Amino acid sequence: MTVVAIISILLSLVLAALLWYTDKVNRQANMELLKRIPTADGTSPSAEVQPLTVDKIADAIRMEGYFPEMEGNLVSFKVQGEGYYVDTDRLPMFFLVKWYNVDPTAWDMDLLRTAAHKMSDDLVMVKAGVSEDDKTINFFIAAQDRNYESFRANLVYYLHILNDGQQKLAQEYNLMVEEKKNAVLPDNPASSSKIMS
Repeated sequence: MTVVAIISILLSLVLAALLWYTDKVNRQANMELLKRIPTADGTSPSAEVQPLTVDKIADAIRMEGYFPEMEGNLVSFKVQGEGYYVDTDRLPMFFLVKWYNVDPTAWDMDLLRTAAHKMSDDLVMVKAGVSEDDKTINFFIAAQDRNYESFRANLVYYLHILNDGQQKLAQEYNLMVEEKKNAVLPDNPASSSKIMS
């Protein structure tokens, strides 16, 4: 056998062993995940399932490193200075909301409302709305988690989805502002003289 053939066989054996080991590790990880998923009757094979409550929502927020404040059925917290709250009035369904104060003199409120509607139509989970007094814009997710563990596992994803909605709304708004600005620009005199001749 040539040296190239021997090296090729050795590399094939190493690759096969690596694939076997990776598959074994993945199967073990999947089995651990399955132990944590609640069964049809709501029990978990490895741990007792904790129902989703206002206190458990606050605990999940705290476990992510934020400082929740509870007032009635609302759990509010801040992430990098931005305000969020969880409306728990209809548990296990809840609303996770991110809000901003808006200066109506700095925004074209009609375009902002239109952009909020467009963003809400385009994205599935996140919606946006402008308050009636034009002073607040809210991004929100309506969700239902089975239990505390599920809410805690999904909390970071919910925050990312809200941020995606905010970015989409900003893109839509800026595009509409640009289109409105271009629509009112006067015709270029050079191009209109070509039409007349």
